[in-house]
Amino acid sequence: MQQGNRDVRFTLLFFSVITLVLSFPMLGSLNKAIAAGSFTIEAKINLPNLNDVGKLKVVTSANGDTQVKNVTGNDLKSKSTTVSFRFNQKNDIVTAGSRDEFFSCAYALNANTNQMKSYSCVEGNIEQPNGKNTVNIGSGHALTLSTGSFQAVSGPEIKNPTLRIAIPLSDRKDVKEIKVVTMIKGEFQSKTIDAQKLLKQSKDNTIFVPFLYDKQPEIGPIQVGDLFFACVSADELNPPEGTECEHRVTIHTGHTHNLVAR
Repeated sequence: MQQGNRDVRFTLLFFSVITLVLSFPMLGSLNKAIAAGSFTIEAKINLPNLNDVGKLKVVTSANGDTQVKNVTGNDLKSKSTTVSFRFNQKNDIVTAGSRDEFFSCAYALNANTNQMKSYSCVEGNIEQPNGKNTVNIGSGHALTLSTGSFQAVSGPEIKNPTLRIAIPLSDRKDVKEIKVVTMIKGEFQSKTIDAQKLLKQSKDNTIFVPFLYDKQPEIGPIQVGDLFFACVSADELNPPEGTECEHRVTIHTGHTHNLVAR
């Protein structure tokens, strides 16, 4: 009987080991599938030139979605800090591709007032829609897609601005739904619009989507010199991009600020 029991235990142990070994490839495939369903924007922020900063407000928009994170404490004491934003590769509006665009901004806030001292922004392509996309903020020279180093804003206040986003669709007159995301002074607004309805009201196949910012942002009033963004997303906008972003600097204190987003 003892020999029989040993044989049974050995047989059970043998099959347990075999089952465990065979499960390793399946676990690897599962991890790859999870990773393939998302991508990250890694915002690497240059810090040496920032003084009297108590917090960084970092905002990112990609694939029609938005995220906000804050950096405080010891993370502000090194030469640089990296803030990671994870986004789903696919949602109800669009699936990320390697030519799709995103933007990321860092706002340096006064340690005592929590108001904006300066900002730096970057616009780029999601070159790795299944992986990691690293972008440098707060360094280098001002370029078309980057403000370079952190910029201070000293212009007069703009009260209750409306961002009026123009979306030309002469090449995509069959598009149905479009998600539009806007951002100014660290504040996001978004709308999912019926493009067909607006196209019927258009004379030149360009639709217009207004966004009223009638509440003062938490980091200070909107001013002349602030940068604002707009991104439009839809699978039907491909090619060339499922998400396209544009930006410009506010240059007047008037109510309406126009931006063509594709």
